[in-house]
Amino acid sequence: MRFYIWYGLAALFALFCAVRTYRQRGRLRAFTGNLFLSAAAANIAYAVRIGVSTYTMASLWTSIYFICTDFLVLAVFQYALEFTESKLVRSKYKKGLYLASVFLVLVDAAFLIVNFFNEIEFSLQYNTTGSIYAIKYMYVSKAPFYIHLGFVFFLAGSAACVLLFKMWNVPAIYKERYRNSLIVLLALMGFSFSYLTEIIRVEIDVSVLVYGFVCPLIYWNTFDYSSKGMLNSTRKMILEYMNTPMVLFDYEGYVADTNQDMRNLFPVLDGQERRMSMVDFMQIAAFKELQDTVTDQVFEWQNPNESGAKVYQCHFNCLKDKKGRIIGHLLVMRSMEIERDLLTRLDSKRTFYTRVNNFVGQNLYPVTIVMCNTNGIGLVNDVYGWSKGNEMLRLAADLLREHLPKTAVIARMDGGDMAAGFMQTEQEYATRLFENIREEYRAANDTGINADIEYGIAVIRDSGMSVEEALKEASDSMRMKKMMNETSQKSSLIDSLTQTLTESDYETEEHVERTKEMAVRLGKALNLSDSELGKLALLAVLHDIGKIAIPHAILLKPGKLNDEEWKIMKSHTEKGYRIASASKELQSIAEYILHHHERWDGNGYPGGLKEDEIPLLSRIITVVDSHDVMVHDRPYHKAMSHEAAVEELRRCSGTQFDPHLVTVFLDVIGDGAA
Repeated sequence: MRFYIWYGLAALFALFCAVRTYRQRGRLRAFTGNLFLSAAAANIAYAVRIGVSTYTMASLWTSIYFICTDFLVLAVFQYALEFTESKLVRSKYKKGLYLASVFLVLVDAAFLIVNFFNEIEFSLQYNTTGSIYAIKYMYVSKAPFYIHLGFVFFLAGSAACVLLFKMWNVPAIYKERYRNSLIVLLALMGFSFSYLTEIIRVEIDVSVLVYGFVCPLIYWNTFDYSSKGMLNSTRKMILEYMNTPMVLFDYEGYVADTNQDMRNLFPVLDGQERRMSMVDFMQIAAFKELQDTVTDQVFEWQNPNESGAKVYQCHFNCLKDKKGRIIGHLLVMRSMEIERDLLTRLDSKRTFYTRVNNFVGQNLYPVTIVMCNTNGIGLVNDVYGWSKGNEMLRLAADLLREHLPKTAVIARMDGGDMAAGFMQTEQEYATRLFENIREEYRAANDTGINADIEYGIAVIRDSGMSVEEALKEASDSMRMKKMMNETSQKSSLIDSLTQTLTESDYETEEHVERTKEMAVRLGKALNLSDSELGKLALLAVLHDIGKIAIPHAILLKPGKLNDEEWKIMKSHTEKGYRIASASKELQSIAEYILHHHERWDGNGYPGGLKEDEIPLLSRIITVVDSHDVMVHDRPYHKAMSHEAAVEELRRCSGTQFDPHLVTVFLDVIGDGAA
């Protein structure tokens, strides 16, 4: 009776696991469930087989038991392939392999059924030993029976090899999962072999009991191990790879665990975890901003032992149970200088501010700030998809890392902008670097779309300018340039205004381009900032934008204007001022447009300003535009010779034009010595 209870329990264990398994989700559900059902069937068949009292029933149930064994090892084999995600399962031969194994099992089962009638594989004999297990009939194997045994052990051995191969090829922390299944399988094979060879002399096959009782272990190893059993193994690995110092204190206030980053930061923790109290550690670390150890807090800590006094944001948390009792403490220290943008792997905006402010704090002037952005990425996204657009952004970031000095700070800012900060660097050097980056970006562009990089520069020369102000100046300069860059979506406004102007006036695209190029040349000769150069280029294009509101009859009149017409004509400066002021993009040049017809002697319009009262950019445009008008045909005059134009500039120097600007301008065009 005791014998039936044990085999019944083994079968119930297997059936219970089968029911739970079929309720699971995922690929392994069916294969593992079949394994458990086969184990339950084998236990039941074996229990009946050794409990029957007639020869016929003993022969029948012995055959059924061996058939159940066939299906059990088939289930084990298929489970091993699926559990280990063997290459055989992912190959085109999977279906053929499974069909072949099922076919062989069915053939072997057919022979075992036939054995019931012909006894071709084994026969039975009455047990005369008086066994305490009341086994009345024992089977006697014949030669064909060893084919059955060979097939069973071949499938089981194949499953063991699959598990062994998987265990050999996975990282150490994952080996245990496959080792558990392998040990169970080898133990079953060992018990069966020992019973068959009578190495272990028992009246019953104890390996059958193991079939059912190991089912819960296999269930756990299959469905719960990855989510529960591996937590202890992977927790430490996760902590070590987070690149964030951490220390855990137990409920008694002693160091319970740390990761390598924390030990690197505080070497005193190395090998001292169990002997250091939280109070001692806090004193050693000198966390001056930590108020107490009974409340959650966030504070900053500066490490004096690292170059640049690296700043950490510290999160001190009290760990509590469901009743609110403190059971430990966790300190996480997040470096404010290791944040990275996921796409470009550039530093974060906060890191940029921290490091560049360090440059300023150490008086490493001049500190140059460059803000850059890619043009044409929107069109690349539309044509090729986001992956190609992201590739172009990463290309820009890689070029920045490649060309800029190692001491430069490079970061991803808001809105897709990228910023670079240099210490002890002048604007000219930064300009050369970014022109090279722009050329390489253009050369590497394989999309067929006109994509480009635009940039703006600001220089901090003393404490009078903050990093925030420099970033804004560089950003404004970049955006002003983007408006004139044909690869930028922001250029549509300028294109529209320029087209309207050329259609309304005698201005030509050639005149606009010549004026812009010469104005920028003069601005560089005057050592203007990058921001001022950007405004100057935009002013050169749009300084006469107010003329779109002047009647064509006045604009195109070939002769001299009368007083009323001249009054209307002069109003174009104020009209241009209002047009620019109404646009956020053009507000920065509105004042320069208003005053670009003022004269050095104060006799200009509309304000009658004189000398340095006139904005510098307005004075520059007056010289450059006047020279271009003189040397090219207009409806109201024929073009002068170059020499005559130079002479006219000299004659009007000090009256109409800023004399210093005339001198520099003539040097730029090569007539300064004349």
